[in-house]
Amino acid sequence: MSVIQIILVNAIAGIVLSQGARVLVNIAKTKNYFWGPVDAATKAGFVEKHVELRPGMLINYAEGSAHGIPLLLVHGQGMTWQDYGPVLTKLTSSYHVVAVDCHGHGKSTWNPEDYTANKMVDDLAAFGQLVFNGEPFAASGHSSGGLLVARLAALYPDIVRGLVIEDAPFFSTEPDRAPKTYAYIDGFDFVDAFLAQDTEPDWVCFYMPRSYWRRMFGRKLWGSFTRSVISQRHASPQRLPLIRWVGVSINRIWESLSHPCDLRFSKTFADFSWFSDFDQTQTLRDIQCPTVFIKATTRFNKDGVLLAALSEQDCDRVDSLLPANETIRVRSSHDVHFEHPRQFAHTMLSFAERIQ
Repeated sequence: MSVIQIILVNAIAGIVLSQGARVLVNIAKTKNYFWGPVDAATKAGFVEKHVELRPGMLINYAEGSAHGIPLLLVHGQGMTWQDYGPVLTKLTSSYHVVAVDCHGHGKSTWNPEDYTANKMVDDLAAFGQLVFNGEPFAASGHSSGGLLVARLAALYPDIVRGLVIEDAPFFSTEPDRAPKTYAYIDGFDFVDAFLAQDTEPDWVCFYMPRSYWRRMFGRKLWGSFTRSVISQRHASPQRLPLIRWVGVSINRIWESLSHPCDLRFSKTFADFSWFSDFDQTQTLRDIQCPTVFIKATTRFNKDGVLLAALSEQDCDRVDSLLPANETIRVRSSHDVHFEHPRQFAHTMLSFAERIQ
């Protein structure tokens, strides 16, 4: 065997070992990656509760120990309060943490008549005053939850003492912009078709073979993912589908679609009725409390489709409209609190000092 052949063999062996090691790391990291932090929060004292806010409107939530600054956590579309699992216990040193299931999500009431931002904000305001005994509270919202907490602070300035807005899709969700975003192309385009058919009752199984991600991964690899996920959903629809060797970040694609959510809620985003009487520019102008805006990484594909919640220009516009804002950019996917829980918690704890 020549020296060059030996070098090539060693190089190939190194690549194989490297990839094998990466697979083993992925397998280790994905073990109970979603429910593990939730279980840890439960053991640390978080309790799941519910309250009937008004006739026909039940809000489900989790609450930690009642000391520190009151803090309301509002998840993004398609998720539940458990999505904050990795950060819940990290926040309790400074905050009295309450994380909600939004309308149409988790164990809160699923009623399409409530699926507008303004109706949800009215309920969140009443809920916050109830669970925090009338004390002004801080709020943090992710994605659509970030839009909600911003609207909450604009409409109810006397009860919101500070905001951390996490990668909320300001301006990119307006009708002239949304069709050129990944969220619209990959999900909202399918919602009407899903709701109109009665062949496949499971949203994840309907979504997987149609997903935009098949272009990114290639049909063969994405087809393998799809078959595995669909098989798992059909066998046990209450469990989160898991392909351990690919790691957490890829599993999040189908996991994030697997939580209990009313697809009629997504339809209101697709037809923009959720934004009824919600002027995004004026909302930001009306916020007077201290704010932090967390911006995740911005990406576009070769066709100019926005593969992020908002662009850098949108973020700069948000920053210019908020009177007392600090913008923090993080190299991360959309779910900063989940992908980088320590950094998110550090931001929140620093913010607590600012709003004491």
